[in-house]
Amino acid sequence: MAEHVLAHESRRHFGMSIWAVALLVGLTGCSDRHSVAPVEGKVIYRNAPVKFGSVSFQPEVGPRATGRIQADGTFRLSTYGEHDGAILGRHRVRIVCAEHQNPDTHPSGADSEGGYSRSLIPEKYTFPETSGFEVEVKQSNEPFTFELND
Repeated sequence: MAEHVLAHESRRHFGMSIWAVALLVGLTGCSDRHSVAPVEGKVIYRNAPVKFGSVSFQPEVGPRATGRIQADGTFRLSTYGEHDGAILGRHRVRIVCAEHQNPDTHPSGADSEGGYSRSLIPEKYTFPETSGFEVEVKQSNEPFTFELND
């Protein structure tokens, strides 16, 4: 009988230990979030708004922020949640506008950044290292405007 009670107590303590570890891991994960600030802007190419595609801000440290370009050329970035912005600090910028992102011809690929379809803007903008755009995200930001050149 005593062995049965001890086995039951061991299982109970083991179960409680699992929950405690899960809670600790969950709370630790929350502290890894960086502070974010709202970011919006506009992308222009050949004196006209870019009508679809995506914009990404890649920080020096931490998760990138991405936003879909709307038909009027505007975008709003998201990092952890919809339109929450980008983390504070310096970022390199990536702008993608490719055939597979055109919602008129590829509705299922409109949100996609990847793919191998033809770029509709100069390819240098599709890489944060070569786009030439570096920005500083602060607690309060004016809309960013990115004018693309051939």
